[in-house]
Amino acid sequence: MEQEILAEWNPWWAGLQASTLVERELLSEVTRWIGRKEIVGILGVRRGGKSSLFRLVINELQKTHSAKNILFIKGDDDRVSKKDLISDAISTYREMMNPQGKIFVFIDEVQEIDGWDATLKRMYDLDSNAKFFISGSNFSVHKEMLSYKLAGRVAYFDLYPFSFSEYLKLHLKIDFQNKAALLSKKHEISHLLLKYLEFGGFPEVTLETDEKRKIQLLQYYYDTIVYRDIIKRRGIRSPEKMERVINYFLQNISNLSNFTKISKLAMLSTDTVVEYSKYLQEAFLIFNVPMFSYSVKQQEINPKKTYCIDTGMRNVKGFRFSKDYGRLIENLVFIELKRRNSANPLAEIYYFSSKEGEVDFVLKQGLEVRALIQVCWDFKDEEVRIREIKGLKSAMSDLKVKEGLLITKEQLSGKIPEMEDKHIKFLPLWKWLLEEGGSN
Repeated sequence: MEQEILAEWNPWWAGLQASTLVERELLSEVTRWIGRKEIVGILGVRRGGKSSLFRLVINELQKTHSAKNILFIKGDDDRVSKKDLISDAISTYREMMNPQGKIFVFIDEVQEIDGWDATLKRMYDLDSNAKFFISGSNFSVHKEMLSYKLAGRVAYFDLYPFSFSEYLKLHLKIDFQNKAALLSKKHEISHLLLKYLEFGGFPEVTLETDEKRKIQLLQYYYDTIVYRDIIKRRGIRSPEKMERVINYFLQNISNLSNFTKISKLAMLSTDTVVEYSKYLQEAFLIFNVPMFSYSVKQQEINPKKTYCIDTGMRNVKGFRFSKDYGRLIENLVFIELKRRNSANPLAEIYYFSSKEGEVDFVLKQGLEVRALIQVCWDFKDEEVRIREIKGLKSAMSDLKVKEGLLITKEQLSGKIPEMEDKHIKFLPLWKWLLEEGGSN
């Protein structure tokens, strides 16, 4: 391949820093795997920050390794042939830089490269002096597919758009470990939280100051995900029907999804709606959460709750009559739970439902239910308060959990008198997002 393009992809060869970007919370998890042989896979939605995370890892590598030993390959660059791109790039790189010792190869949007999995398997097995990092954002690069294509050779992590903590660090220059400093900025933090709910956490959207351009960027991202990663790659013949399915999901985030109802609205079979739903999940656009049950069959046959990867994208594409804060914060809590558990292969998320009420999130690890979380934006209405606490108490009894968490708009506190051995903890959303950030 052309040396000029390779040099353009790798500015650190010329003595330039890889990047000066916002540090991502996932960085420490990824760098822990630098010393091991396994291929490191970073998975996530397009424009979610995978390339930037690679550059942060490269910054860390340059502290202990020569820049000549680091190669970045841009898999979605339309100027290069995708056939044998990995082999050609590495061959050209070795001729140019003549690296000594171990090399570190980063392949961005690896799914764009023909036969990438076979090439990596061969190189992994034959070259012990090369460490590979790959990123992907569609159906050919997700956990199940990676496990199948690179069996036993890969460690993978999910990367999401900016967390609220990451978002806030762009806007507030304070010590986030200092509780007094945080409390002094409570009103400013609450204002920024509403902005975060409205426009989401995609990095470039967050960095953009013009609100009109924020909306345009979200529209462009949506079009790329839907038309390039789903409709084109899957060969869907009726894009307008796929759009109807997507619109339903996005309009009904945090609600139960009725696939039979969707099939009638979209004029598709129920099986096709199920298939389309799978495509949307593989593109990291939506997530479907099952009801908690010890029976796998019950999990399968009961309705799923749907969430979107980003509240900003949902707001741009999901028609709504109001600000919809209740459903938006539930969606936000779900994505934050996914983010916090992205490096935990045993973590599972469900919702709970019984005759006594519902709970938004059941967190399970292995065989143990370790947390129950209820989300309620406006807790002042007595009827709502009674309903939310009743559902949480019911789940605590049924699942034998001694403490539950209720995330609200305002700070509350209190025990449940008739359940002395159990306790419900109340936290405002902003405090949970910051104080609990990074915990599992």
